[in-house]
Amino acid sequence: MAMYQEHIIAAVCNPTYGICTRFKYLPSLMELKEELEKLAQRDAEREKILKRRKDQLEGRFNEDARIEEIARTRADGTRPTYEQLISKLPDSLIIPSMRSNAGRNGTMTEADKAKAMAQLESVGISKEVFDAIPDQKDYDWKKPALNIPELSAKPELETKADLQENLANPFD
Repeated sequence: MAMYQEHIIAAVCNPTYGICTRFKYLPSLMELKEELEKLAQRDAEREKILKRRKDQLEGRFNEDARIEEIARTRADGTRPTYEQLISKLPDSLIIPSMRSNAGRNGTMTEADKAKAMAQLESVGISKEVFDAIPDQKDYDWKKPALNIPELSAKPELETKADLQENLANPFD
């Protein structure tokens, strides 16, 4: 028992919550050692968690050092820029929104449109089906509730005669 910290021994020997509350007779040395090991392991895990939390908090508040490190690695050329990363991608993975849109205002070139249509056709979506999808220029992804179109007219209620006719012929 001399190998363990005092608070672990006190927890095991506690007459209210210790090892004596779980056994009818006095515990053997093996049972005592297992209990001490279990509490020592739990204590070590708790210490690891506390140390990790402390390190994370120190890292979070040390944002200036992180920004300086990023600037230094960019200046050295060891940290690639976004454009350098995109240029390394194969053409099959690059989408038009990833390319630099300098001077194009985000519009697709004819080659980009042709490539996109070829990709759609490869999964079974024809040009006619694609053109049938309505353009929604006023879509606001930040406020999706505003994108629900309002009904211009109230739906017509079925009359009593229509209901009786539907009940008479339910499979029509």
